[in-house]
Amino acid sequence: MRNLLLPLLLASASLAACSSLPPGPAPTAAETSKLPVVTIGQPLPSGDAYVLYFPAGTPLPIRTVVDGSAFTRGAESTLHIVLKRGIYGYRQYASLDGQHWMPWDQMLKTQFQMHIPGKDGKDAAVLHLEMDALNPPAP
Repeated sequence: MRNLLLPLLLASASLAACSSLPPGPAPTAAETSKLPVVTIGQPLPSGDAYVLYFPAGTPLPIRTVVDGSAFTRGAESTLHIVLKRGIYGYRQYASLDGQHWMPWDQMLKTQFQMHIPGKDGKDAAVLHLEMDALNPPAP
């Protein structure tokens, strides 16, 4: 398995990667208010000077890809998840209101597990991504 793309959550691979970066100072509302807000599904501007919005109540696609030289035939699939609350993302920061920013790992606890075989033996493998909302500090 060479490539597993979970670009959510909401860019999930991005969220996990961003949460591992050492955070600098959080952006201010004045800084991010000058940036374009791009909703998932819209084309991304070049560079990273934009705020990405993952809306609540809207099916968000998560694309999974399994391939590599170990397989005669790989596969891909798109899952659609729905967030309870909208989340804004800017670089390694997240916000519930687009004004108060914190590192992603303080907003969401992300855990990825792979079981080979699945726990009941029925499935060859189970890929499990769990994201739990943490109680963010009051602004």
